[in-house]
Amino acid sequence: MRQRALGTWLTLLSVTLGVALAIAIMILRREAGNLFGQKDYGYDIIIGKKGSTTQLVMNTVYQIDRSAGNIPYSMFEDMKRKYRTQVRIAVPYVVGDSYEGIYRIVGTTPDLFGYDADGQQLDPAKVLEYRPDRRYELAEGHDFAPEKFEAVIGSDLAKLTNLKIGVTFRATHGFPNPNETPDIHKTVWTVVGVLKPTHTAADRVVFIPFESLFTIGEHTIGMLAQMYIRKGLPPPPSDMDPDDVKTYIPGPDNSFKLLMDKDEWEVSAILVKARGDFPAQSLMYTINNGNDAMAVNPADVMRQFFDSFLKGPTLVLLLIALLVTVVAGVGILVSIYNSVSARLREIAILRALGATRAHVLLLICVESGLIGLFGGILGLLAGHALAGLGSFYFNEFIGQSINWVVTDRYEWIYLLAVIVIALIAGLVPALKAYRTPVATNLTAA
Repeated sequence: MRQRALGTWLTLLSVTLGVALAIAIMILRREAGNLFGQKDYGYDIIIGKKGSTTQLVMNTVYQIDRSAGNIPYSMFEDMKRKYRTQVRIAVPYVVGDSYEGIYRIVGTTPDLFGYDADGQQLDPAKVLEYRPDRRYELAEGHDFAPEKFEAVIGSDLAKLTNLKIGVTFRATHGFPNPNETPDIHKTVWTVVGVLKPTHTAADRVVFIPFESLFTIGEHTIGMLAQMYIRKGLPPPPSDMDPDDVKTYIPGPDNSFKLLMDKDEWEVSAILVKARGDFPAQSLMYTINNGNDAMAVNPADVMRQFFDSFLKGPTLVLLLIALLVTVVAGVGILVSIYNSVSARLREIAILRALGATRAHVLLLICVESGLIGLFGGILGLLAGHALAGLGSFYFNEFIGQSINWVVTDRYEWIYLLAVIVIALIAGLVPALKAYRTPVATNLTAA
């Protein structure tokens, strides 16, 4: 009796594990497709330095990888002037530094958060969306001013770090390796606002006025040297500490005035919302045929990335999980077959008490189906729990979680298939029970 019960429990466990693995892979495959192959960006184009399109999108949207380089700031101004008939909204991004060597610092403009340079709220139609109909909103505090050492932080940073409104901080140059001594800049910013959660990588970003990044001598010493030479002035000494280079004039209330001309400014990327599909295609064609930069559609790039690097491997994993489920079905067959062989006397007694062959057949099939049903339900729950762990990993890695709670129709179809497989697996032992001779097994002690 104990051996039979143990065999049933082991069979139930194998079904649960097989289903859990399959469900977890289905969820991760679906959500990875939504995450990395998404189509619902709030902007049409990302403009950046010529190079890898995937690197540009990963760096700008998901805050992964290093920036490929910078493009002239004049290109951002061109979006608002030269290409104004094609461009509805344009926002610059400047990257390169981090907070504590972990969280990215992004230089941008106040209108990313819906405010103009004077702190007045913009018309929502003029504010960039990070997803359709979703804009960055402040949970507390206020937006930063363009020429002040102020910062707005993502919602997660308020929980993960000591940053909060009124706290000051300094930037770390790049993302130093664990054994590398961090290069911490002298410039100090003050947190003035905290964003509402967006459930994107922006929740772990420190946003500052992009102009304030040019106050850091290490960023601008080369650009300043070129500007001085063009103006016939002596450049800074080559052996001078970059952080000692005078790059701005300090003003009241934590403000500053840059000494470097706009012609020397550079940005890492420009997010663009076009005035329609045709203007977007026309703008991309124009920029991609120039020498200064490239323009990409983030949805197209990430769809290609998913199809090339994630779709195939996840499909293989899904097939392996399905094979595990089939093996679990074979386990059901073997377990119930052995159980029937050990219960021939009980089956014969049932027959003697009036149970028909069809009743016995149905009884064994129901037992098999119940193992598939309960194993499938437990596996469904366990699979979502595993996907929850995957969501935690995504959140730690790129600052974005996945929706691991919601089920879709494919999971329920799969659960139904598991039950059908279990029923089919139970047919062989059920037929054995169906053919059990009553007289022979009743006489067996």
